[in-house]
Amino acid sequence: MCTLYFSIEVFMKNIIFINLMVLLIILSGCSPVIKENADTIQLWEQKKSQLNISYNENNYPIKIKNINSKNEEFELTYKKPPQKVVAFWQNSVETLIALGVGDRIVAGTGIPDKKYLRPEYREEYSKIPYTGLQNLDIETITMLEPDFILGWYSTFAPKVAGTTDYWNSRTVNTYIAKSSAPTKSINDNILIKPKHSLDEEYQYILDLGKIFDRKDRANELVGQMKKEISFVTEHTKNINKKPRAIIIEFLGKDISVYGERTLAGDILQRVNAELLEPNVERFSFEQLIDLDPDVIFIVITEQHYGDERMYLDRIYQNKALQGLKAVKNKRIYPVPLYAIYSPGIRAYDGIRIMAQGLYPELYKEK
Repeated sequence: MCTLYFSIEVFMKNIIFINLMVLLIILSGCSPVIKENADTIQLWEQKKSQLNISYNENNYPIKIKNINSKNEEFELTYKKPPQKVVAFWQNSVETLIALGVGDRIVAGTGIPDKKYLRPEYREEYSKIPYTGLQNLDIETITMLEPDFILGWYSTFAPKVAGTTDYWNSRTVNTYIAKSSAPTKSINDNILIKPKHSLDEEYQYILDLGKIFDRKDRANELVGQMKKEISFVTEHTKNINKKPRAIIIEFLGKDISVYGERTLAGDILQRVNAELLEPNVERFSFEQLIDLDPDVIFIVITEQHYGDERMYLDRIYQNKALQGLKAVKNKRIYPVPLYAIYSPGIRAYDGIRIMAQGLYPELYKEK
């Protein structure tokens, strides 16, 4: 009797997974939106029925403040740590793995290749049953039966993964990285552009630490970032002149500037540099010549990871820019988007990249 029950259960689970992949192929025009990791699906199915997550019951229930799909603050209650998670984008996946709960991720999206993960997280990432670069839709997520969905503000749109209200009404908790929230509209005439900072990333990590009962580990991760900033500020507090730096991104023929309201701008100022053009969003090569920064950081988006040299050469090989100090002194550095846009634990990388670019002498022996 037990054998018959087991066989039927396994058969039905296989049917579910087949249906899931057929649905993915249909919805994506014969190209699955996520990749099925065949080596781990069977392991996950065996493991999830045996999950016995230990946690301190005295820490639950807890209430966590977050934002919804309307960019409004609200509060959700967690009666216990989530057990089955759908995680959107690299910050979500890596932060969960860093907290020690990567084994609860059933689907992780938004990572072009695992080589862009920290080496110590790649093995755990390889065990996630479904991975890929593109977003999942509502139907696919529903079939995965999560109890928690973690992502960016853009994730929780009606035509993407569904709204926070949609999932919360179905007893699935959601969490949006606040650093991914867009400009707020007070009325038709007034727009408020959010001020992003490392404090948002700290809170993101600490909140996930509370949700998953990993508060000590979350505090450790935040502490590492604060320690790095303290190291830089302590060793540069007596300098006569701060290095003048600018953070740019090439958008076709246009040049976008990361100003003081961006996380990148916040990091640069915290590591004791002068942020040039703090209130400008676009500018030209002519303006770059006039500024003549000591250091230039170029943001590389996920579609162009691996193409850093090409973007650096847009300045190094430009004859009109040969007089720039940053060109003469070879002080132009690439910054991956995952380190400065809603990065979670990878904000540490953003801190290190900028600190080393600004003060290379501090890191010669570190």
